[in-house]
Amino acid sequence: MSTAGPVQHQPLDYDALVAQHGEWTAMAVHLGQGKYTRRAEPDWRLRRLTQVIADVLGKPLSEARVLDLACLEGHYALEMGLHGARVVGTDIRETNLVKARYAQGALGLGNVEFVREDVRDLRRERFGGFDVVIASGILYHLDVPAVFEFVQHVYDVCDRLAVIDTQIALSPRVTVEYQGRSYSGLWYQEHEERRDASQRYRDFWASIDNTWSLWLTEPSLYNLLTDVGFTSILRVEGPQMPVGPDRQMYLAIKGERAPIRSSPVTDALNESPRPQRNEWPVNQAQIQHGRIYRALKAGLPQPVKNAIKPALRLVGLLPPDTTPEYLRPKR
Repeated sequence: MSTAGPVQHQPLDYDALVAQHGEWTAMAVHLGQGKYTRRAEPDWRLRRLTQVIADVLGKPLSEARVLDLACLEGHYALEMGLHGARVVGTDIRETNLVKARYAQGALGLGNVEFVREDVRDLRRERFGGFDVVIASGILYHLDVPAVFEFVQHVYDVCDRLAVIDTQIALSPRVTVEYQGRSYSGLWYQEHEERRDASQRYRDFWASIDNTWSLWLTEPSLYNLLTDVGFTSILRVEGPQMPVGPDRQMYLAIKGERAPIRSSPVTDALNESPRPQRNEWPVNQAQIQHGRIYRALKAGLPQPVKNAIKPALRLVGLLPPDTTPEYLRPKR
């Protein structure tokens, strides 16, 4: 892993910076007077991320401390800084930090700090705690066990809200054991095996050194976030973001387990791991039956239908009966 710490840099004008470090790869930051770091285009993820943080945080961003992990060229950190938050943005690639600091200087943001740091070294002793931790585009670049340790460390430095924007596996192709738990997903190749460290460093949209990373399924990500201690996990569906189903944004809230005072049996519930596939039966209204079924349902007397239902359930033509015992008719 790389040595952490602030990156020393000399002030550069825009053209000199691009000549030395290359064009901005994605983030179009408005620097004022109509000038952007790259061709101006809307960032749907920035829109969603900023809105959901503002809605859920529970206090103004100007009163918050925010950590932007693997911040790339710093757009989200800069956005939070423009709202008045005290922000730390980290990235392991110096080139990204030079660009982020250039934009920071152009915007005059003294409340933002960019630090060279490997996300795998994240510790509360290093940075303290944060009201908001942003982990956008990093979780799916980590291998095992780093991906599990990273989520634990995000929880450790988070005081309220973690925002995780990530690729997810749509099917459980592999299963990995970690601390007595099973998590599923798929292996994704970040680099060709023969690529050396300098080539990997220059691939800004891949891992810094690991050849393979683990993409978790959504149920496994939910389970992992629950296992480390987050009390509520929400998938963000709006504002809209035009991406495929394998890229999602989640909110993980660090709170206290709420007591259930009206139902002791509910209060005693222990959450079990979420299965990879939802096996709960769907409502009958969702099932389209053929004409023969509809005719029999309409024509047979209710006592006859009640008598044949167990046989239909036995052969799988009807879902299991989930009616609570106290609502079932007495025999």
